[in-house]
Amino acid sequence: MEEKSLSEIKMELKEIIVSIADFEIDTKNIDNGKDGIKKLGLNSLAVIKMMVEIERKFDIEMDVDEDNADILYSIDELAQYISSQKAEN
Repeated sequence: MEEKSLSEIKMELKEIIVSIADFEIDTKNIDNGKDGIKKLGLNSLAVIKMMVEIERKFDIEMDVDEDNADILYSIDELAQYISSQKAEN
C-alpha cells in the first residue's frame, strides 16, 4: 500500500470531520494547529464517531487515553499519530 503524505492525511481527516459533524462546515475552515478541532465544538459522540472513522479509513487502532487525548484536538497531531501508527505496521 502506498504511503500517504502528511498533507494527504490532514485533508482526509478534515473530510472525516465534515462528514461526522452535526453542523455545516467547510474543510477550509478547520485549523490544523493546536485545538483546531476543539474550537469546532464537536460533541463527545462526534469525537467518538471521528475516532471510529479514522480507525476504519487508515486501518489503525487508536490508543487514546488521558495522557495523549490532546491529539484528538489537532489535525497536525492526529496526522503525525496516524503516520507513526502506519509506520509501525
